[in-house]
Amino acid sequence: MAYGDRESVRRVRAAVEERGLFPEFVELDQTARSAADAAAALGCRVEQIVKSLVFKGADTGGPVLVLASGPNRVGERRISDHLGEPVEKADAAFVREKTGFAIGGVPPLAHAETPVAFFDEDLLEQDEVWAAAGHTHVVFGLDPDDLQNITGARVVRVKP
Repeated sequence: MAYGDRESVRRVRAAVEERGLFPEFVELDQTARSAADAAAALGCRVEQIVKSLVFKGADTGGPVLVLASGPNRVGERRISDHLGEPVEKADAAFVREKTGFAIGGVPPLAHAETPVAFFDEDLLEQDEVWAAAGHTHVVFGLDPDDLQNITGARVVRVKP
C-alpha cells in the first residue's frame, strides 16, 4: 500500500478538499519526522516546513496546537499567555488520542478533537509551506495564508 492510500492521509486530504483547496500531496522516500528531514526530502528551506506541535492545557486538559516554522523553537510561556492558561508538553498517548495521528505525522487539521490553534507569524513570510499529511512520509504544500485560513489558527509570535 502506498503511503498516500493510508486512511490517515485520506482523512487529511478530505478535510483540506472540504475547505475548497486541492494542494499537492507528496510521498517522500525518506521520513519527514523532523523539519530538517522534510526540508531535505522536498529540496526546500526549513523555514517552509510547518511543525504541528501539540501541547496540553494544564488546567483544562485540552489540546493546544502550535503550527510553527521549521527552525523556530516554541516559547511555552508565550503560548500560555496567548491561551490564558499554562501549557505543558503532551506525551505520545495524548497526541494520538486528541489528534488521531502519531507524532511525526500530525497534520495541521482533521484532528479527532478540535484544538485551540496558534499559527506562527513567521510562516506568513513564505510563498509556500509544507505540512505533514497524517503520515511521516506524506506532506502537502499550500500558500501559508490558505493554511492559516483553513485551520482557523490565531496568528501569533511563537518564538520565546
